[in-house]
Amino acid sequence: MRRLGAGLALLGLLFVHPAVDAHALLRQSVPASGAVLQQSPDAVTITFTEEPEPTLSVIHVLDSAGRRLDTSPTQSVPGQPLVLRLPLGPLPKGVYTVSWRTVSRVDGHVTGGTFGFGIGVAPTEAIPAEAAANPAPLLGAVLGKWAMYVGLICLLGAGWVWGMAFRAPLRATKYLWLPWLLSVAGLIGLGEAQAAAAGVSVVRILGTAIGTALWARAVPLAASAIAVAAVLRSSGGRRRAALIALALCAAATMLAHVLAGHAGASTDAWRWANVIEQWGHFLGVGAWIGGLGALLAGVGSVPSPEKAHVVRRFSSVALLAVGVVVLTGTIRAISEVGTWQALLSTDFGRLVVVKAGLLLILVVLGAVNRFRNVPAAGTTLLGLRRLGATELLLAAATLGVTAVLTGFAPASFSQPPSRPRAVVATGSDFATSVRVQLEAIPGRPGPNRFIARIVDYDTGRPVAADRVTLRFAKPDRPDIAATLLTLSRSGAGTFQAQGINLSMAGAWNVAVVVEQGPQSVEVPLALSLSSPPQRVRTIEAPGQPTLYSIDLPGDRVLDAYLDPGRPGFNEVHATFIDAKGGELPIPRPAAIIATRDGGPAQPLAVRRFGPGHFIADATLGPGDWQIDVTATASDGATLEARFPIRLR
Repeated sequence: MRRLGAGLALLGLLFVHPAVDAHALLRQSVPASGAVLQQSPDAVTITFTEEPEPTLSVIHVLDSAGRRLDTSPTQSVPGQPLVLRLPLGPLPKGVYTVSWRTVSRVDGHVTGGTFGFGIGVAPTEAIPAEAAANPAPLLGAVLGKWAMYVGLICLLGAGWVWGMAFRAPLRATKYLWLPWLLSVAGLIGLGEAQAAAAGVSVVRILGTAIGTALWARAVPLAASAIAVAAVLRSSGGRRRAALIALALCAAATMLAHVLAGHAGASTDAWRWANVIEQWGHFLGVGAWIGGLGALLAGVGSVPSPEKAHVVRRFSSVALLAVGVVVLTGTIRAISEVGTWQALLSTDFGRLVVVKAGLLLILVVLGAVNRFRNVPAAGTTLLGLRRLGATELLLAAATLGVTAVLTGFAPASFSQPPSRPRAVVATGSDFATSVRVQLEAIPGRPGPNRFIARIVDYDTGRPVAADRVTLRFAKPDRPDIAATLLTLSRSGAGTFQAQGINLSMAGAWNVAVVVEQGPQSVEVPLALSLSSPPQRVRTIEAPGQPTLYSIDLPGDRVLDAYLDPGRPGFNEVHATFIDAKGGELPIPRPAAIIATRDGGPAQPLAVRRFGPGHFIADATLGPGDWQIDVTATASDGATLEARFPIRLR
């Protein structure tokens, strides 16, 4: 009865725990984005969704000319691990940009962003809205996690199946070094990827909390090597004990990985519930998938009553493991996705859908094995081996999706989009019978949403027009024919529609034709569109390459840096980011050109590193250089970015 009560209590914890934080994204700031202060603040403080590594994270404050005004290093706040603080001296009246870049002390993920505030004046459009660049995970990190997952799952499965389900020693134990080496390679790859993402050496990473987390995984993994050696050199009961010890070492390594991850980073009362859930998910996969691999390696192809007994014993444990995996995976997905809309509109949500689909197929295959091939194991093992091999291949793919998924911030932590800017024009007809206010959002060349609010000139009451049409003409380009756009009613006196009539920057004449029965009036308006100046933000940190973040049309961003950023051979990294903070797929390779001050342009050979991430090799001498990056997005938009660098 006590065991039943404990089990129900544990299930209760799993069901009601809150969402798990992931990645050091901006949660709030003081001053807030867009704030107007009456006096200079003594510091800028930023609270993140996850603990940043203070020694690898920076905050800078820039004036309207782009000059850095901070003279003190970024500081941690005692007792507040989620907060970083930048002390400031007195600032004069004006508009300021806060530029930040963090390295999560949990997983080494790099994020950065900017926001603006004003002292005595409101922030202008030159200050970008609060945004965070959360690039897609590096390939090295994905491969490292996948290798570590596969290796640990195989070690756990082999330990419990060969140590507890089988009664006789197995020849297959001689292959135990393979998953152990895979786990070690994965851990090393993960550490190198985290160092590369942070832009520092592996030695420096090992001296931070991220390095402590790597050591925490390495210790039980080293103990598992002793267990593997004991398995290979012992027999009988000692071998069985060594196998069980191996399973425990693998489970301990999984726990260290969970404690060093997002579940262990929780700072609320639900931390251990988060840890137990995620560890249970990991253990369940190991018992199910790792156990299946060990079972297939152990039973061979010749059936026997003893092997049939082993298969039935494994099937009973696997059924419980599947239940744990499905339960914990579902709860985590609900917590981290948040809404049905986010499930299909974010990269994180779509990956969750893919993983859930693969998991569903695995469950179906497991059910076929349990109800068809397990009962027949006494006479034939062919069906079990064939279907089991298919399960293992699908499981490997599912673990690959999981490795990618853990590199993205959960959809539930995505920042809500800021209100789009607009160009507004107001006017009346010649007879002053109606007044029209026209908004073009976002007020840039290309697609815009047009909202017309029409009221009676004298009373201000909404006008119930039968039809409202916009006629666009560009006065300085008579060769461009006028275009029409009919608006639809969206409320009392309000009409709107989407159109691409404002196709170029510059001055436009817009005639608003308001029809009321047999009568109509025309209201002339003038709109002026300007291509927004390309803003280049530099985010610097000691010992790390300078990150250049360049605004692009459509709320897109190019993040670029040179590695190592010194005279000589360099790798130029360029990553296109979409409006949601994810990597923007670029169908064709980008063009990257390096130009030395006063010298000829040097086109660089470019190779693809991700959907929107490109790398070019360049040998650059000391001096001032200009890097141009050009690409075409999948929607046909031309993306051009330029940033200067100085190599010393």
